[in-house]
Amino acid sequence: MTRVTFYLLDSQGQNAEQFACRLIDKAWRGGMPMHIHTFDESSCKSMDQLLWSWREDSFLPHGIVSDTQNSTPESCALAKQSPITLGFDKPHLEQRRLLINLSPEIPTFFKDFSRVCEVVVQNPDQKAISRDKFRAYRQAGIEPEVHNMSALSQ
Repeated sequence: MTRVTFYLLDSQGQNAEQFACRLIDKAWRGGMPMHIHTFDESSCKSMDQLLWSWREDSFLPHGIVSDTQNSTPESCALAKQSPITLGFDKPHLEQRRLLINLSPEIPTFFKDFSRVCEVVVQNPDQKAISRDKFRAYRQAGIEPEVHNMSALSQ
């Protein structure tokens, strides 16, 4: 069964994408292949840029996988070999261990992964979205874990 974890971030000063980079770095150093799901092509490209620049002393090998017309079969094949993939549509990957969802919606393919991480900045808009996600996971028979990261940063 898929394990789902919500990471709750303080709305003051914590950024979902920056926090996701920390999760990605930790998982990659632990040898876990992962996929980062974004909302759309623009947010995917932004996350791609962030993974290249988020820390000067860190390299996170990644590639974009997509079924859109902007991707060539060669670029997708190369990206699929990377331990970290990004995309905004359903990924066609062999290894499906960790999914980091940065989209406001739960991807239809989430059950293909053994673990899902949801990163939530606690502002009014995000709280409503995350509550809907939490309920949807419960309706799917999954009891999500919750980690309040704002309590740890104080």
